[in-house]
Amino acid sequence: MKYILTYILVSVFSFTLQVFGDANSSATKAPAGGAALPSDFFADALAKAKAGDDAMGTQRLVDVKSTELTPSLSLSSSYKYTSNPNKSTSSDKLEDGTTFDLSLMMMMGLGEYGIGDDILSAPSLMLMHLRTYNDPVQDFGHELRGLDMDIQIVGLTIPFVLPNDYTLSVGNTYVRAINFRNNGNSSAHHFKGDVLMYSNTPSVSLTKTIPLENGDILTATGGLSYAMSNGDKLSETLKTTTSALLDSGLTDTPANLQTGASYSINMSYIKPVSDKLTFTPSLSVSKMYYKKGGNSGKADVTYVAGLSSSYAINDWLNLTGAANYTAKDGNRADVIEFRDFPSGFSLAVNHSF
Repeated sequence: MKYILTYILVSVFSFTLQVFGDANSSATKAPAGGAALPSDFFADALAKAKAGDDAMGTQRLVDVKSTELTPSLSLSSSYKYTSNPNKSTSSDKLEDGTTFDLSLMMMMGLGEYGIGDDILSAPSLMLMHLRTYNDPVQDFGHELRGLDMDIQIVGLTIPFVLPNDYTLSVGNTYVRAINFRNNGNSSAHHFKGDVLMYSNTPSVSLTKTIPLENGDILTATGGLSYAMSNGDKLSETLKTTTSALLDSGLTDTPANLQTGASYSINMSYIKPVSDKLTFTPSLSVSKMYYKKGGNSGKADVTYVAGLSSSYAINDWLNLTGAANYTAKDGNRADVIEFRDFPSGFSLAVNHSF
């Protein structure tokens, strides 16, 4: 169970960084509604950086705002290598493995709204379903099937484009993790046994965009959030656990182990090589303080150093490669600390209506 919760936390943390990055970048567009490709943002930001001086910096507001809804769809698949498949300590971690992801995401731009003369807000709604298959080539047999899961995410982001290239974003993200391997095995009166956990996470972040003279872009983001999680009791989720654990009484504690406050800092350097190819090294630090359940009083720090590249094959097809080093440390002996080096490729099909 601890491996599953850790895997979910790292997956959601990485996805949240990506979503907020996309939301912040899309907020600089006027009008909204273009394709949701990362390369579109990079090319657009580069063009604005070369547009000349302006009192608002590169984020120049338009005179006419739009309340038009701008939906877009993205279907993507990725194949990744990981040096620590079960996100465990060096003493009991498995050898390197692979994962295969399939995701479908819908973004809905909710219009652009001016606040005074200097502020523009462009809220958006995101719906996503992600399915992860661990060890698809079965190097470990069926050992990692318990980590296969569906993750459903609903996110509302409201960015405010401010003067001097600042963007303030507030939002909320609902996440539900489901062990789809158990679908149909639960009793009719207890379907909730398939849900590993669910959480609501309100958040706020502030991003500073610094366009450089050579056309590159440096961004720095600081944010804080509070996750409110819940799930089945361990006795309801771990159906195959030994009777000694089931009789210990620990399984009567609700699995709200991920409830707590977190603080994060992220820096990225956007290097457009051409209109189609972009490189982005990044560094992020996130600290989590746990508030409830067996994790109450725990704190951990996650460090992620990464490099990604994005290539727009055409207007609707995008290829991305990424690699990062992830390290997690804690303040207590029972914190799951690990090191991991995931890398891989993803292919995304995008369509804007």
